[in-house]
Amino acid sequence: MSFVELKSVVKRYGQHTVLQDVSLKVERGEIIAIIGRSGSGKSTLLRCINGLEPVQAGEVWVDGVAVHDPSSDMRALRAHVGIVFQSFNLFPHLTVERNITLGPTIVKGVSKSDAAKLARDALRKVGLEEKIGAFADQLSGGQQQRVAIARSLAMAPNIMLFDEITSALDPELVGEVLLVLEAMARDGMTMLLVTHEMNFARRVAHRVVFMNQGRVWEQGPSSEFFAAPKTEELKSFLSSVLH
Repeated sequence: MSFVELKSVVKRYGQHTVLQDVSLKVERGEIIAIIGRSGSGKSTLLRCINGLEPVQAGEVWVDGVAVHDPSSDMRALRAHVGIVFQSFNLFPHLTVERNITLGPTIVKGVSKSDAAKLARDALRKVGLEEKIGAFADQLSGGQQQRVAIARSLAMAPNIMLFDEITSALDPELVGEVLLVLEAMARDGMTMLLVTHEMNFARRVAHRVVFMNQGRVWEQGPSSEFFAAPKTEELKSFLSSVLH
């Protein structure tokens, strides 16, 4: 079985079907960029992978864990599946260090001294070690997003999910966050990214998935995907975002 596997997943909110018969496989170490118009189901897909949203039909497997099964230990799963949203969700009244050490100490029972070391190591990876004692609300948006990534890294995840993490940032801050993702890619982290940064998807992703109307409409290696779209829907989408 693949590291992440979705089989014929259906997700509904009331009468509204958000994901319709979605199947997708992700291998360990693979980087997948998920693109598509607003409302195509991209963010919901990520939330189903780490069990934040239950599915109405189909199967979701992550590292052998049946996420679709209500009896599975979701807390244990989420300790190994990092997710970063476009809103940073940091505690503004806590230091950067405490924001990062909360997870390891509370969820994993790591000692305070070991958690502090994890925080420092994670901050080093995102280039913010000198901000360990700062309060979250003293940081720029790009710095806060990098701290949010460090917070996930400190949990030693096997896979990272990123949901439009640059969309709330000013353009000059986007680059610093993308550099962190590129470094993680070089380290072999398995990543799924919902993104509208097409150049980043082309350069860093192994595979690009285009979602449309709640379905995986088209996918392929990034080297071929942008050069030769197979469907009119993808052609239309790319012409609207690639200026």
